[in-house]
Amino acid sequence: DDTKAIEAVKERLNFFFSDANVRQDLFIRRLLTKTDEKSVPVECLLRFNTVKRHTEDPKVVMQAAKELTDLLLVDEEKCTISRVVPFTDGMTNQNIPKSLYIKNLPMKEMGEGDNKSNQYDVNIDEIRTIFAKYGDVALVKLRFSTTPDDCDKKEDHRDKRSKRNKFPIGAVVVEFHKQEDLDKAADATLTTKNGEKVEPKEKTTLVESETRKSTSELDVMLLSEYVESRKEGKGKKSSDADSSNNKKRNEPEEKKEITKFTFDWKPGCVIQVRGLPDGCDREAMLSAVAKGLDISVDGVKTRKVYVDYSRGQKDGAIRFPEPSDSIAEISKKFNDGELTIMDTKLENALVLEGEEEKKYWDNFIEFKNKQIVQRHEEKRSHRGPPRGGNPRGGRGGNPRGGKR
Repeated sequence: DDTKAIEAVKERLNFFFSDANVRQDLFIRRLLTKTDEKSVPVECLLRFNTVKRHTEDPKVVMQAAKELTDLLLVDEEKCTISRVVPFTDGMTNQNIPKSLYIKNLPMKEMGEGDNKSNQYDVNIDEIRTIFAKYGDVALVKLRFSTTPDDCDKKEDHRDKRSKRNKFPIGAVVVEFHKQEDLDKAADATLTTKNGEKVEPKEKTTLVESETRKSTSELDVMLLSEYVESRKEGKGKKSSDADSSNNKKRNEPEEKKEITKFTFDWKPGCVIQVRGLPDGCDREAMLSAVAKGLDISVDGVKTRKVYVDYSRGQKDGAIRFPEPSDSIAEISKKFNDGELTIMDTKLENALVLEGEEEKKYWDNFIEFKNKQIVQRHEEKRSHRGPPRGGNPRGGRGGNPRGGKR
């Protein structure tokens, strides 16, 4: 069983630490480039569902990493894994020359009534299989937008857009490990070249399936060409916008009252935690709370427990929507070491009360209001100065904002 698990975890580690994945995985990239250790704790990897599916034993993960000698380095004392070749900022866009951009992917309609939505009628493995004959495929990534196709008005856009909503745009990026493999695939499959439609040597087709009632011929172009075309399109939009802004500069600016953020907080609902471990994230903190409440992480989220924390910090807070005895119990378990975060005992956990609690909520409300003002100012700055206003921002003032 361990042998099978090690082989399965090796495949996962090979992907997680690959150039292709580190480019698009912000969490792993931050651990490998921004932390002092420049490594990923095994404890973090064991929380990944595709690793957890095969093992929950740190030793299995460590052994799998040891066998990937060309890619990974293992620190047994610290129980961390790093790359043999460190990932640098200069490697961020190296995927573009080795990738294809493919359009016209089939869709299917799901749900009923107002809950209707489009979903991809193709999976990543199908795409990978089609292009694997040209070389070693590093990454297949379906493309989504946060704006639905049927949103033309800004108000509709705001109503329907959500961080959790992703709307398929019928496209996918296929990245190869080697440039020569990309060249081989491009030579055979491109349907767009230098902005012109061309006849491919080999048509890229998705055949009928249980859900697909007809074949789909895919449009293929180089990702580098697609990126350049997007830049040109944005440049034209920017030019049009500048022209529009020039007209608006002579219009008087409307004064709108900024709605302040308020929050009716309840006492005894915040646990302040200190001494969080390196590599900590909100998911790890929620997992600890779930263990303390003897429920699942999804159950914690359903109860609307919120983690106030930014990665890299040593301190944070856990907010509960309503007062309860379990809040004090969880705080006590943290202090006793019965509850840990990433196997690390916290320096201190305290249920805030009195002036400390009031100060916490005052700071939170002040922070939210600063965000609102900042967004308002950013919108104003995009409109340009009002008629008769000084474009340097002051009454004959210094544009650098300091004394002359």
